[in-house]
Amino acid sequence: RNLLLPDGVPPERQWARFYIKIYRAEGLPRMNTSIMANVKKAFIGENKDLVDPYVQVVFAGQKGKTSIQKSSYEPLWNEQIVFTEMFPPLCKRIKIQIRDSDKVNDVAIGTHFIDLRKISNEGDKGR
Repeated sequence: RNLLLPDGVPPERQWARFYIKIYRAEGLPRMNTSIMANVKKAFIGENKDLVDPYVQVVFAGQKGKTSIQKSSYEPLWNEQIVFTEMFPPLCKRIKIQIRDSDKVNDVAIGTHFIDLRKISNEGDKGR
């Protein structure tokens, strides 16, 4: 094997599943500032600051996402995203991002990183 492993990571690693459970979000900001929203406001009088949120999770080079909750500032998903990766993973954090779905370009509403070292146990069973 021609793999450079950090100190403390055994050369023989097993595959594991990592389950990320996404429950809900609260207090999302008004996001509809696109050109089309301004056109609708000018011609139709429609002034809805709609947000169509979903959660994107990035872990060890893999991406997963929840369903899109249309027109919701307090979305409820109750979904889980599953990643398959070697254990212990070489990746030390999980990126969780709430995004607003848009026809042209999705916009990040908020981003949070979870440090795996802070939520895992030491030793063979949790490193």
